Amino acid sequence: MEKKFVSLPYIYPVCPLSIDHARMFVIADILARYARLKGSDVVFPVASHYSGNTAQKIAEFFCDAGSESEPDAEQEKKRALYRDFYSTPEYILKKFSDPLFILDYFSQEILWELRLLGISCDYDKYYTTKNERFSEFVREIISRYKDEKLLVKNKSGEVALDYDNEEWKNNTRHLLEQTEFIHPSQKKIIESTLKNNNVRNDWGILRDGGFGVEYEGHVVDPMFDSELFTVFDLYMAYHDEPELKEFDNDGIFAAIFNRLLSGGEHSNNPLVERVVASLPCDVFVCEEHLKNWVLKRMYAESYFMDKSYRTKSYFVTGMGLLNGKRMSASRGCAILTKDLIRDHGPWKARLIMLLTGGHPSKVYQFDERIPEQASEMIEHFSSYMLQLLSIAKRTEENVAREKTELSEVSAKIEGYIEKGYFKQAVIELITIIPKKYKTPDKKASLELLDIYGNYLELFLPGFLRNFNL
Repeated sequence: MEKKFVSLPYIYPVCPLSIDHARMFVIADILARYARLKGSDVVFPVASHYSGNTAQKIAEFFCDAGSESEPDAEQEKKRALYRDFYSTPEYILKKFSDPLFILDYFSQEILWELRLLGISCDYDKYYTTKNERFSEFVREIISRYKDEKLLVKNKSGEVALDYDNEEWKNNTRHLLEQTEFIHPSQKKIIESTLKNNNVRNDWGILRDGGFGVEYEGHVVDPMFDSELFTVFDLYMAYHDEPELKEFDNDGIFAAIFNRLLSGGEHSNNPLVERVVASLPCDVFVCEEHLKNWVLKRMYAESYFMDKSYRTKSYFVTGMGLLNGKRMSASRGCAILTKDLIRDHGPWKARLIMLLTGGHPSKVYQFDERIPEQASEMIEHFSSYMLQLLSIAKRTEENVAREKTELSEVSAKIEGYIEKGYFKQAVIELITIIPKKYKTPDKKASLELLDIYGNYLELFLPGFLRNFNL
């Protein structure tokens, strides 16, 4: 069976999931479900990034908020963000003086939302980056940079990666030329990022505090500990399988990177071979604001991986706007996923995300009329499904429709999916097909039900269970 590897950035669990972030998961899920429909064995990891100092800052605020002094206006505004906008229970907020509790709490809340949305991640392999093996993985990467003299001191005297190294930059440029982007406009953005030297030597890779991987008495900056996390995802997916456990030794990460650099030369370690066999990542889904990180990821892959193991394609999503401002749950300007689920139910919340904007690679303005439009679409479509089921159950059969016409319907849906036009695909299924085939005969009804059984489950998983399909 062919393997497919679908990935997206770590959950950064310092606030609830916004519609913008959830939309990215929905896109990745559609791609994963489509690959399974085509017969592939899909790896679709999920993990949380416990790095940086945001959680500590939140914890410090709630420690101060617990004092007897009256809060000022700014403190009350911040408390209202968590209490009112995030709807975090008061008894939970009392525990927010512990930064690890904050990370754990929002991780579990987000995982709950993803499950409700039908995101088909590998939840049984979920992990967080406080895992000590992740620290070993990152230290192996930095040590290799150091051995190759790619660690330099920047103008501020900080340890930095030498992104100005011409050979490394040229290798990255070549990789970018070879890499597919689901929408060409997003490739141009990354090319511009490289051309304008947006990734530079003046970024220090170490901090003096915060959560993260410790390296030589410092903590690795969160922008520099995760470029190659997809390799670690695969390690976490396989390392505890009974037949592979004994091969998980102290030098496992050195062995993995040696294998990735060697290309076709096999190792004697089955765990290493299992990890490598699942590469490359077939599609990596992320948001446009991570464009600098995407380029850094390409720098890392161009150095650490033979070309056959580098990410094949990127699906970069555009930013969402709410009342003209960029969405940010951490700043209190966003549609929260849990509110959508509460107000509309999981699959209608997912439909709202799919109907928002045009192609997902484009910037979009959230339209407050969409939830009502989604309800109307579902109402009309549900009536149509009942009609199809009624016709399909009839004993007498009318003149059969030519199957080629409905085969073209499937081809059209798949064409939309492969180019990332998910909104058009779901509108075709829910609105256009019912209008085009208003009075199908029994044979056509059965074929249409097959089409819905195949493709609607990609977009609205679980919806067809309402009709016992």
